[in-house]
Amino acid sequence: MKKFNFRLENLLKLRRQQEDLKKQVVGTLLGQVHEQQRQSLEMAAAIQKEGAELKRQYQKGKVDLDWVGHYRLYVTHLHNVIQQRIKRVAEIQVILKAARQELVEASRQTKILEKLRERRKKCYDRQLRRNEAQQQDEISIGAYLRRDRSA
Repeated sequence: MKKFNFRLENLLKLRRQQEDLKKQVVGTLLGQVHEQQRQSLEMAAAIQKEGAELKRQYQKGKVDLDWVGHYRLYVTHLHNVIQQRIKRVAEIQVILKAARQELVEASRQTKILEKLRERRKKCYDRQLRRNEAQQQDEISIGAYLRRDRSA
């Protein structure tokens, strides 16, 4: 019995591989976004922690001016880094949007071939059932004719 063979199977495999690669790109970009956001939140928490320390020093009445100067520089630096990370997240999101569109297109192309393969398989199965029924009919007719001749 002949086995189903989809002529475009290699193209379907290629499209699936391309779709998987695009999924990896999207995943990597999402990971970068989450990492940038996580680091920004850590920096914001550090600013709050240092702000609480400064507040405690003010409440105790002993403030080290050198420490306040360093605190100010540190907080300014962290704000600048957070702003850079926010800009980087915006840049990544633009790239991510394009990568998602490419992924949607690759997925659509893959689904087209999968549907075509599915339809061809159904047609093949239907033809196979017809051939099997025809063979069964021929066998039945042959058996009937042999039995009729012998009687």
